[in-house]
Amino acid sequence: MKTTVALIGFIFISFFNIGIAQLIKKENINNRTNWRLNRQELQIGLSATQFTGDLGGGGGPGIDYSTKDIDWESTGSGVEFSYKYRFHPYLSTKTCLSFFSIEGDDKYSEELKRKARNIHFKSTCFDFSQRVEFIFYANEFNGSFYHLTSRTKRRKSNTQLYVFAGLGFATYNPKASYNGIWTELRPLKTEGQATSYSKATFIIPTGFGLRVGLTKKIRLGIEANYTKTFTDYLDDVSTKYADPSLMTSSAASYLSNPSSVYSIGDKRGDPNQFDAYYRLTFQLIYNIGKR
Repeated sequence: MKTTVALIGFIFISFFNIGIAQLIKKENINNRTNWRLNRQELQIGLSATQFTGDLGGGGGPGIDYSTKDIDWESTGSGVEFSYKYRFHPYLSTKTCLSFFSIEGDDKYSEELKRKARNIHFKSTCFDFSQRVEFIFYANEFNGSFYHLTSRTKRRKSNTQLYVFAGLGFATYNPKASYNGIWTELRPLKTEGQATSYSKATFIIPTGFGLRVGLTKKIRLGIEANYTKTFTDYLDDVSTKYADPSLMTSSAASYLSNPSSVYSIGDKRGDPNQFDAYYRLTFQLIYNIGKR
């Protein structure tokens, strides 16, 4: 039985690879002349954001780095500006600047312990990254994408599918509402820290994207981005509940343990996992290459 399954799998993979090879040949993917006409681009995008860390989350125990732990009620927004330079038919590099908000709130969690904790935050963030894109599919005939009903019209399309990874840094400033005022949490040292945590962190953005041509100069794109950080304090929560008598203000004491359900030394967060965030970005792209 196992031999039969393996044989069927081998035959399927063989035909799949042959089909892909024929498709690449047929569609003239990454034609040397055409890709050089798409070397440089300016991009602007609008994003929806999601945070995954200690606060909020879905039902059951937290799932590290998983979309299953997302709160749709805590969706943020942002804007992105970028410059892309293509140096190879299959490779490009992109410089990105992003301004966005992230947020989390235990009241949206379906897990009882987190809901009882009742901590929330929001943060305005800035990130800068340099990344490399691998363009694994490109159909570049520098024209319209729509009404593709014949080979002639397909030759007018401009489509790319790609994956990417990079390095960068991000700044963050978590706040929480206290007496109706959004208060910065970092100076309050809500976990009894001797010194405040950093305002910035290194990041590793990864993801994939699709873009299609409207004209020879203008394209539309959609991109999914997962960004790993190297801090556990995007949401101001990481370790244990501190002694409120040692807090520097009434705001720090309250925001450290707003529900008063937990005691000194109880687990407040998980210091073994860094925070992360997601972005889904809709892009308007302008080709600045010569025609």
